Amino acid sequence: MSELKEYTFLPTEEYVKTLGRTFMLDDCRVLSLSASGVEFTYFGTRLSVTFYGDSTTTVEADKPQPWRDQARVAVIVDGVMHLDTVIKKEKEIFTVFGEDPAMETAEHKVRVLKLSEPRMSAVGLGKIKILADAPAKPTEYSDKYIEFIGDSITCGYGIDAPDEWHPFSTTTENASKAFSYRTAQNLGADHSLVSYSGHGLISGYTPDPSIPKLEELIQPYYAVFAYSYNTFRGIRLEERKWDFASERKPDTIVINLGTNDDSYVQDDEDKRASFFEDYVEFLEQVHEANPKARIIAAFGLMGDRLFETEKEAVEQFKENSGFEEVYAFHINPQDAEKNGYGSDWHPSDRSHEIAAGELTEFIKSLGGKYAL
Repeated sequence: MSELKEYTFLPTEEYVKTLGRTFMLDDCRVLSLSASGVEFTYFGTRLSVTFYGDSTTTVEADKPQPWRDQARVAVIVDGVMHLDTVIKKEKEIFTVFGEDPAMETAEHKVRVLKLSEPRMSAVGLGKIKILADAPAKPTEYSDKYIEFIGDSITCGYGIDAPDEWHPFSTTTENASKAFSYRTAQNLGADHSLVSYSGHGLISGYTPDPSIPKLEELIQPYYAVFAYSYNTFRGIRLEERKWDFASERKPDTIVINLGTNDDSYVQDDEDKRASFFEDYVEFLEQVHEANPKARIIAAFGLMGDRLFETEKEAVEQFKENSGFEEVYAFHINPQDAEKNGYGSDWHPSDRSHEIAAGELTEFIKSLGGKYAL
């Protein structure tokens, strides 16, 4: 066995596989979207990681820290979560494991994930240190790659809250338990989550059906790296375009939108017609950026009133485009009496697990590389 040495490296693609939309900025890899991160392997023992906080970690005089918005991150080693924390400082270094000198040397697979959503905060993954027999290696990319586009459900909003009476906080938002991430894991696929709580296609969530929430529409943010209320090293992330031409392209795209629109549409037929038109247009936008990707419009977990409208939009898009690989899939609404709620009446851990199982089987049934 080779002698163990300390190796220090930045999360560049020489050493790590990237998960979702990320980019290198000087001495760190910026993670903003839910479940974005990196993965690598090494043979050794000790592991430590450095994280850099965004503007939510900057303490200003007479201004409290926005604790409920700070980025939640995790480090998963060999399938076990060894670090789960919220980044509260501008720079934090964590020894994930391996401080015990009696620890056996072994092959480890490490996955670093941002568990919370982009709207609230971003984080930078900096230097990684390992005690190993050789430098870290990126894990291999899967031949399957699924992109999920959605709202709070896709983000994993409130999954770790004990009940529906707990208000939003990034500390209870956990993308690794969301139906989206779980579906990709079930299928052995790489993933990307482009999701924003409260957002919709004709309106974000609104408590008053007569007033649409037009500032929370998802269409503008699909074309950018990420959107956040806060900045990272002075950069507004939404000003960075996503280069669809050069970046890795998904083979399957799952759209889970409409829950927030429903708060505005209700049973109004004119609003429903507008939602139909905007859904068709969004399908066109997504297809133009990913012309070979299969698209699935999946809906229903927090109520399915708009599912038939989405189904009609899928058929209209297919007729307009001539592209046949587009499907509508009904997700059974959550059974909260049996499985409970997350915060603010969002789906529980168990409800997400069930939805992931349903969607997994549907994708398998479509054949191709995902076939049963």
